Amino acid sequence: MDTSVFGPQRPPIIDVYTTPGAGTWTNRVGCVMVEVISIGGGGGSGSGRRGAAGSARYGAGAGGGGGMIYKICRASVYGATEAVAVGAAGVGGLAVGVDDTDGNAGTSGGYSTFSTGAKLMRAGSGGGGNGGSAAAGAAGGSNACMYEGGAGGAGTIAAAGTTGTYSRSGAGGGGGGGGIDAANVHRAGGDGGAQRDSALAGGIGGLVAGGAGNPGTSSTAEHGGSGGGGGGGHDDGIGGDGGAGGLYGSGGGGGGASLNGFASGKGGDGAQGIVVVISWF
Repeated sequence: MDTSVFGPQRPPIIDVYTTPGAGTWTNRVGCVMVEVISIGGGGGSGSGRRGAAGSARYGAGAGGGGGMIYKICRASVYGATEAVAVGAAGVGGLAVGVDDTDGNAGTSGGYSTFSTGAKLMRAGSGGGGNGGSAAAGAAGGSNACMYEGGAGGAGTIAAAGTTGTYSRSGAGGGGGGGGIDAANVHRAGGDGGAQRDSALAGGIGGLVAGGAGNPGTSSTAEHGGSGGGGGGGHDDGIGGDGGAGGLYGSGGGGGGASLNGFASGKGGDGAQGIVVVISWF
């Protein structure tokens, strides 16, 4: 921000909100301009399918990344106080403990908001990934926003789980979970969506034989974090867990599939959102 335009008499005050839930911002006396940066919570991934040898068992779809919204305007637009809400992280689906059962879906992240009514700023949240099944492992997307988050990667059986997509300023999606095909070939998990503008790498997907996905990389509010890596499938053991999304707002990685008698991989949790308010004087 070019402070010479406004001739500030003192440094700006930066309020950072990182606790999920409701809060309050105070408009300070003498404040001229208000700058708001907000990222929604990332979606949790699903868990992988647990099934019999010789059957198709998909890894889970990964969670989508939260979107980012930015605004700067005169302080007089706002009241003496304004409501703030930080989006909660989506929760990954639990590992499957019953034979011949589809994976559990992850939950969506929460919206991050500033103000209310006509002045409302709402950063979109990441959607939860679906559990792996005998036919699919669909991923979570991202709700519409100024800068949408990256979609999660799908769980597959023909190749490694799909890589999560990047977002230019929002958060990255998680990598899809590794599956197992009818020939009992197990696959690695997909990598999490990298954050292009901040050069953050996504979490690396777990290797075959049930390797766990790595967590995504954290960033600042200027750019959301990168997505967690998907867990690998395992045809003779436990499926790999999906990696957690990196702060702020990224999606969790998908859980890997498993053979009957062994737990499937748990879905990775998404990352919480953030709201930053800068008061210029």
